[in-house]
Amino acid sequence: SRGSSKSCRAAALNRLPVCIINYQFPLSFMVRLVPSPDWFVGVDGVDLCDGDRWKDKVTLELFPYDAGTDSGFTFSSPNFETIPQDRITQITSSFPSHPANSFFYPRLKHLPPIAKVTLTKIKKTNQIISLPLEPTQSNLLPTGNEIEDKLINTPLDCEVSPWSPWGLCKGKCGDSGVQHRTRYVIMHPANNGAACPLLDEERKCFPDNCL
Repeated sequence: SRGSSKSCRAAALNRLPVCIINYQFPLSFMVRLVPSPDWFVGVDGVDLCDGDRWKDKVTLELFPYDAGTDSGFTFSSPNFETIPQDRITQITSSFPSHPANSFFYPRLKHLPPIAKVTLTKIKKTNQIISLPLEPTQSNLLPTGNEIEDKLINTPLDCEVSPWSPWGLCKGKCGDSGVQHRTRYVIMHPANNGAACPLLDEERKCFPDNCL
């Protein structure tokens, strides 16, 4: 995504080299929208060919989608599983039709794209690449590629949100009560990374408006 110097929003421009094979050229990808538990942007089966030639440049506009695995209307919604799992849907200015929806702008016919991806052909090679029919443990990575192997095995620790404000103090008059605060998982651990800490905490309190 790009932003101008006059904008208050931060501009981000990332570059990533991609190798496309002539018989596996449709491009698909998805990128998670953090901290939402199941929102993402992406494309499916983009044709990078123009007849028998590679396209020199392709620009894609990206719009938000809901994977249907978690419930909530905002980026910071807790990780509450949707049972049964819903189908994948595009998030629009009017769907989900709820004021709490982060993208709810009923006066707009269409949401503007929240990101853009530009694919530019850098070079073409005639190198023949043979891929195995069935991936095995020995051919998942090129032999001797120690850098990629280290990246894949890098431990990823659990990442959680900041604590929410303390809730109301519940209790009887003349007695101590209890109040809670919570946080949610932003990213689950992987590759033997540190486990997630407690997501709920309570403490004693003295209620102002006791029952």
